[in-house]
Amino acid sequence: RGETFVTRKITRAATRIKLGLQDKLYLGNLDAKRDWGFAGDFVEAMWLMLQQDKPNDYVIATGETHSVKEFLDEVFGYLELDWQKYVEIDPRYFRPSEVDFLLGDASKAKKNLKWQPKVTFKELAKMMVEADMKLAKNEKIIKEQKGAKQ
Repeated sequence: RGETFVTRKITRAATRIKLGLQDKLYLGNLDAKRDWGFAGDFVEAMWLMLQQDKPNDYVIATGETHSVKEFLDEVFGYLELDWQKYVEIDPRYFRPSEVDFLLGDASKAKKNLKWQPKVTFKELAKMMVEADMKLAKNEKIIKEQKGAKQ
């Protein structure tokens, strides 16, 4: 995900905070709920769609919603940080036309394609944190090397 998506914004900021590269994270609606899933699971569903004799429309989703606050709990908890010390609400990030609750019904895909998402919400958060931690560690090394040269 790009850094403007809330999940990526959170994992990137949390890892940078853990390493002392960032102080705060500014967010909008923490109560918004989304059906977040792993792209790899969704790609598998798309592949299964392509294997069918006849094309059809499917909703691909986990069937679970989690709030931004729950994602903060998972991410900062994994890093052993209290998100409430670092997150500030910024009215600029509230979207007037935002839908507060998005949940997909993938029952047709599960039945017809025999597809199930494999990566849990908790596992997804962990995967994203680990990927962003690698990037943050590299960023810290580069900053330290630049600082040593001055």
